[in-house]
Amino acid sequence: MAHVLVVDDDAIVRDLIADVLTGHSHTCEAVESGADALARIGAARFDLVILDRNMPHMSGIQVLKTLRANPATAGLKVIMCTAAELLAEVDEAFQAGAVDYLVKPLDIGKLLVKITHHTRPASV
Repeated sequence: MAHVLVVDDDAIVRDLIADVLTGHSHTCEAVESGADALARIGAARFDLVILDRNMPHMSGIQVLKTLRANPATAGLKVIMCTAAELLAEVDEAFQAGAVDYLVKPLDIGKLLVKITHHTRPASV
């Protein structure tokens, strides 16, 4: 079971992901902005963040760069999501420190596989 933070300015997407994750025994919190995400990450421990790339005021890339610049959050796993599958955007997300990337509309099966992959304990 993973504790996941979902960050998306679209309430429908946010609620869908949160509902799917809680239905698969994960605990989930959801926020609508980059600023809210940074505040929640500062207040609670998460195993994984699912982060929308394109949000008003603070993009997912800006949030990710802020997380990577802070030693306390530098290792937090982040899966970036976006509606565009442009190679430059995918590359920018990985360069900023994303561990994975999903394209909207989300394939729920793929999302669950990626969450399981990125939150399982490291093998010895």
